Amino acid sequence: MGLDKLLKKLGDYLEGKGDSCEEIRELLAKLEKKQNKTEKKLADENGSSKRKSLKLELKIIKAQKKKAEKFIKKNC
Repeated sequence: MGLDKLLKKLGDYLEGKGDSCEEIRELLAKLEKKQNKTEKKLADENGSSKRKSLKLELKIIKAQKKKAEKFIKKNC
């Protein structure tokens, strides 16, 4: 599943369009895998523009994970 799709689903659940904590946890696990994959790509990448793009993607992933974890602690 692509990052955009993961973030869209996660955003929908966090906004209350879905109320399943288990589904949010599953999306968090997928985001964790995506984060690890992106970190590996970043470590192997030499091009500055691609590295910049990967760093931005990592920041987005980390921010969304943090938001979801906070939601789970509060509501689940």
